[in-house]
Amino acid sequence: MRRCGESGIRIPIALLLCAAALTGCAIESPPAARVPSAEERAAAEAAGFEVDPVRSAVELLPPGLLTGAHYRIEPQVITYGFANRYVITSDYGDFEARGDRMLRTRIREIDALAALDEMSETAAFADAAGNALKSPFVATWKLITNPVDTILGIPAGAWNAMKKTSQLAQGERGALEDSGMLALIGFEAKKRQIANKLGVDPYSSNSTLQKQLNRFAWAAYLGGLPYLFVPFVDDSDFERTSAEPADQVAETFLIYSPEDLRRLNRIELAVMGVPEPLSDELIGHPWYSPRHATVLVKALAALDLTQNRSAFIEAAVTAKSEDDALFYEHTAELLRTYSDRVSPVLEIVSRDGIPMGITESGTLVIPLPADYASWVPATAALARAITEEISGQLNVERSELVLSGTASPLARKRFEALAIAVTERAFEQLEGESARLSEPPL
Repeated sequence: MRRCGESGIRIPIALLLCAAALTGCAIESPPAARVPSAEERAAAEAAGFEVDPVRSAVELLPPGLLTGAHYRIEPQVITYGFANRYVITSDYGDFEARGDRMLRTRIREIDALAALDEMSETAAFADAAGNALKSPFVATWKLITNPVDTILGIPAGAWNAMKKTSQLAQGERGALEDSGMLALIGFEAKKRQIANKLGVDPYSSNSTLQKQLNRFAWAAYLGGLPYLFVPFVDDSDFERTSAEPADQVAETFLIYSPEDLRRLNRIELAVMGVPEPLSDELIGHPWYSPRHATVLVKALAALDLTQNRSAFIEAAVTAKSEDDALFYEHTAELLRTYSDRVSPVLEIVSRDGIPMGITESGTLVIPLPADYASWVPATAALARAITEEISGQLNVERSELVLSGTASPLARKRFEALAIAVTERAFEQLEGESARLSEPPL
């Protein structure tokens, strides 16, 4: 059976997905989503294709998600590159969410910002802030009055100054995470506790949220602020999006520091047989936060009967953006879910950056995180690559495209005409109605 890199595929699937804006890959950032012109629609129809749709948020979302106390979702939703693009107007700024999963994450973060905003008006916060400001370090770097908006939690100048005066080991920290010094003084533990209580990711790329988490973490650590937050996360309006139970994921990121997560991930990757240089590349990758890397590694570790998991890591380390990292994280979760619920995945293969699984039943499984797949040129090229190149070379019995979202009627029809089965809403369909939502989906 051929391994990663041995294929003579003439149609680079990763390039197709880059063009479809699923990933940034090694080319360039995808263009902004826009409404297709009448001329583009006519040309696509003449060629037998669709254009990505423009739909109403009312059609796509349950009523409970359309508006909240502190936000509203703009009514027009453009689907581009298999992802629904939402614009969220909130009391804390406007956000774009690329995909249904990111939309849920941003809504939770807006709710978290509202909770923090409310608490900032209390006497308890005022007292804690005053206490924290007694620290020369906090006062000098204005960590309460003008908090930074990065994961680090302090300005770069502050960290450089701390390094000059300390001989303490920094561990395996990257530039985007809390420093080893901050771990020792307790800042990051408080930040994880607050984020956990609010139901958000302490490593979120949302700079507005990071600024407020940092502000409150300093007040909690040096000012004695009691983090008496009530969890606000309500999963009733959220669809199934991941393979991990929420409480297990939340506990992992509450208990373990970034160093701990990296050590655990390194052990898991070694057990999988991933070569150490490749493991180091993932663990130190700038676009995989400790959370993203851990979720991906946990999903692959659960495939304990699967050979060649290194092929997945080889693809994952090509990520050139956070969107790329999320694509591979979600792909790993889809593959794990299929293996658990349908047929064990015995081997992973990768073609031009797209990981796939070969199951015990002889099925080539192509997991694709996609909100909506229209029959556009990129989709058609992917279908041709599956049938004309991949399936023939791997000598599998059948092929199945496993989508996290849905396909258009035309896309489904065309895939099935090429003997490619299509599974839609995979987490919901494969896990069943009793499945719970995992971590705040990223």
